[in-house]
Amino acid sequence: MVVMHMKPQQTVLSEDFFRRFSRAFAPHLASIGVDKQVLERADIEIPCEQYVALWEAAARSNPNIGIELGILTEANDFGALGHALACASSVEAALQALHRFIVVFTQGAEFSFEVSDHTISIEYQITNPTTQHYRQDSEFSLTCVLRMLNLLTGCSTRPTRVDFTHPRPADISAHKRIFQCPLYFKQPSNRIHLPVDILHLTAEKSNERLYTALEPYLEQKRRERTESDELLVQITRIIAAGMSSCTPSLFEVCQQLRLSRRTLQRRLKEHGLEYSVLVEDVRRELAMAYIKDSGYSMTEISLLIGYSESASFTRAFRRWTGQSPHQYRAAILLNS
Repeated sequence: MVVMHMKPQQTVLSEDFFRRFSRAFAPHLASIGVDKQVLERADIEIPCEQYVALWEAAARSNPNIGIELGILTEANDFGALGHALACASSVEAALQALHRFIVVFTQGAEFSFEVSDHTISIEYQITNPTTQHYRQDSEFSLTCVLRMLNLLTGCSTRPTRVDFTHPRPADISAHKRIFQCPLYFKQPSNRIHLPVDILHLTAEKSNERLYTALEPYLEQKRRERTESDELLVQITRIIAAGMSSCTPSLFEVCQQLRLSRRTLQRRLKEHGLEYSVLVEDVRRELAMAYIKDSGYSMTEISLLIGYSESASFTRAFRRWTGQSPHQYRAAILLNS
């Protein structure tokens, strides 16, 4: 398997999705640092932050690319996971499989769902706390849920409501055409709400024999990708949450995780990391995310990532990128 980053991190598998929609992504690969093999092979692992950035880069040509490609997806675009969802015995079984096995496709996101008397609510979220801008990814993901349910049941399902965490785009005509329901933006979570009656619809392409054959493979891959990543995600969240007040020490992280210092250092070593390096990585990722959001001043960003003086932040940023924060933001605005 070709891995495009030497440093261990959360990844998304290319599967057949990028091969099928290569025209939309090929022009943007170089600027994001994604290997062109992603358009040729199904086993390429893309770092999650590059995956999200690639979507946002593609949106410069088509602001609705997430929704428009989401409604065109097919089961084989997502490999074994897609095939399992397509042959599930019921809508509920498909949602349970999506919740449990989404990590097989992407380590950086989660799906969950709740069932009430009248509604099924399906939530999608990015788990990396340093990822701040992912409109296209979230729109793509919720649209894929709708597409998956339509393929599974053979019915044209209409949501009762769709929520997005990002601000309302200038043009939401594509959203209205595809979801055909009330749309809400700047919400606490990305959710698609559906009538509970969908649970009782027949799964037209159910194939329990195929699902039974796929499930052990998905379970094996789930364990591999979860175990290799879970602790690193927990540590990253703790560091990011405390960054603006006082960066947590290794001792404080050990206390929160209820691990000994030796155990935590050993686990980090397995990832090829030292704690100080991980702190620096989180600080850099947060800085990049905040700078891309023009609503934050440089002074605010300095404080948010743990610098009491803007000059210290500027020196660190030059070390990371070779540019000042102002130069970096100006280049982003120029290319947007």
